[in-house]
Amino acid sequence: MNRLKPLYRGIPIVILTMLAGYLIAKKYLTYVTPMYESTSKIKLADIHEGVSNSNLYKDFDVFVTSNKISAEVELLKSKVLIRKMLKVVDFNVDIFRIGKLRKMELYDQSPFLVKYLFTEGNSYDSTFQLTISQDSIISLKTPSGHTFVSKFNQAIHLPGGEITLLRNDDLVARKSGLNINDRYEFIIRSSTKLENSILSGLDVMAVDKDVPVIRISYKCPVAQKSADVVNALSAAYIDDYIEEKFKSADTTERFLNKQLDTFSNKLSSSETDIKDYRNQHNIINIRQETETDLRKIADLKKQLASLKMNLNAIDTLDQYMKQGQDRFFELAPNFEAFTDLLSTELVKKIKELQREKKDLLIKYTPENEKVLVVDEKLADISKYLEESIHNTQRSLRIQYNDLQHSIDESEKVFIGLPEKEKRMTILERNFSMNEEIYRFLHGKKTDAEIAKAATISFHRIISNGEVPEKPVSPNYTIIKILAAILGMMAGIVFIYFIHSVKAKVNDEENINRLSDIPVLGSIPYLKKPSEQEKHFRKWVIEMDLKHLLPKGTVICISSFNNSEGKNFISTGLVNGMETMNRQVAQISAQSLPDSDQLSIQAWKKKLQELSEENDLIIILTPPLSQEESGLIPMSLASINMFILDSRKTPKHVIAEAEKLKREFAFPNFVFVLNRAGYTPSLYSQAKNILSNIVSKKG
Repeated sequence: MNRLKPLYRGIPIVILTMLAGYLIAKKYLTYVTPMYESTSKIKLADIHEGVSNSNLYKDFDVFVTSNKISAEVELLKSKVLIRKMLKVVDFNVDIFRIGKLRKMELYDQSPFLVKYLFTEGNSYDSTFQLTISQDSIISLKTPSGHTFVSKFNQAIHLPGGEITLLRNDDLVARKSGLNINDRYEFIIRSSTKLENSILSGLDVMAVDKDVPVIRISYKCPVAQKSADVVNALSAAYIDDYIEEKFKSADTTERFLNKQLDTFSNKLSSSETDIKDYRNQHNIINIRQETETDLRKIADLKKQLASLKMNLNAIDTLDQYMKQGQDRFFELAPNFEAFTDLLSTELVKKIKELQREKKDLLIKYTPENEKVLVVDEKLADISKYLEESIHNTQRSLRIQYNDLQHSIDESEKVFIGLPEKEKRMTILERNFSMNEEIYRFLHGKKTDAEIAKAATISFHRIISNGEVPEKPVSPNYTIIKILAAILGMMAGIVFIYFIHSVKAKVNDEENINRLSDIPVLGSIPYLKKPSEQEKHFRKWVIEMDLKHLLPKGTVICISSFNNSEGKNFISTGLVNGMETMNRQVAQISAQSLPDSDQLSIQAWKKKLQELSEENDLIIILTPPLSQEESGLIPMSLASINMFILDSRKTPKHVIAEAEKLKREFAFPNFVFVLNRAGYTPSLYSQAKNILSNIVSKKG
């Protein structure tokens, strides 16, 4: 609480500094140039949703991009796009009206237009001063200091170019009370400085990393200009991409046409190569022909195997018959090779003749004519049969050789077949590759033609920049509040600075912190006599209970100055003792004759006399900083009360009092704090100061 007392007293100062800060901020805001901000938003197409997900639209959408929001933001902040925007809007000349305290940019509210033609670049980005009088007389001061007098619509020839000022008749007609006569300034911007100026006030950012929306903001002193910039930049962004897409599609189409011609020729050449190779090798379809030849050879080999078996059977039969030629009819040869009806009938006939011969031999001898006739028949049939076997054997061999030859001839077809297949595969592969590339290029050509014709975009300007009605900076409310807060802080700092500079005793806590000398009592600020009487009576009783006031006690009240309240405390002690019916003697250290004031014996004698008649003796010393007459009574006193005033006694007095005590070894040296805890308001202090001045003058 003690630390807050200076602040409590200084509340009027804090209020005054807050009010001063508020007024200063209010005055400042009347001269500061306000800044306006306009914002537009562009939604980028999402290729994963909506109609733009269609394959056709994907091909010709001029913004078919994914996860490129950051790239689009950088493009919007590029000088390339700024240059394209500046071709649409005219920001080359900045015109200002010069006021008494500030100048204001006119933009589209200028009563005149500037037309210029410079052959040298040193006139750009320089300030031209202009004065218009009598609605038509022009006084133009160039950056080099030359002054030219002319009229509207007349060219002013300057070193390195010329300038013509045109009256803005449309604006003058719309605003009948427009004052043309005034002082102006205008600056003709170079392209580089103009681009940098636009970029300095431009802010482009994504609304959110996951939301394909870009926000474009521009801040400048003119509300209409801020809206024009963001709208022109948004339009330039869309037009730039459409233009670039058209150029890209046109270039792609020309390239594809050339490539299509090239691969069309290659495709025709591949077709011709395949045709010539087929004609040269009589190839219709290698696979089908190969399968046919393989089946044919397989059939021939089956026939050859069958003939081989028949031929083996005939050879075996022939060998068998040759080995048993003498007993031919007694043998049982294998006639597997003869399954035809004739051979079967011959064998049957032979068997019948053999039975008939056996029957005849029963009756006749072998030389019998009938037996001989049968033998002749058997001999004829046997001879016929042998001849038949030989003929069959020759026929089968001829067939076997013919089949073997046919198989050999058929197998010759497969000689060089892998090479043919390899060659045909290469030719067909080249043809397929050329055909595939041709189809791909033709499809891309169609896509490029669609993209070239369909110059549309699913990116949309979802929010155009509007002309702001209120400036975004300075923030009048925040600045005023901040100025008041800063004023309050300055007032608080000032109060505590003054408080620290004054370095008064202030309270008992400060005394205890700075010195080991005890504080006997703290006297608060007592305005009413009844309060004074009550407090001092209580204080006297407390000291009496502590046995500090036995009969004959000498109390010496001292201080370095008279303003600390020695008389007030002395009078209070006297009144308190009298209420207890105790006799008190109050004397001054200067009450003795001048020759005895510095005599210890004289003081002892004086005090001895007073102690016989009084219970308490109070001695008031003169200011110790001025006279030394109070030192002797202080050395003889029972209690030395050193008075400190919370509002008037500096802190360094405590150290001086300690030095005094150590030097003279005063007994029972104690501090008494007057007006403890007293914090008068500035109003009361000012009132006291005025009353003192008035009383002095009176």
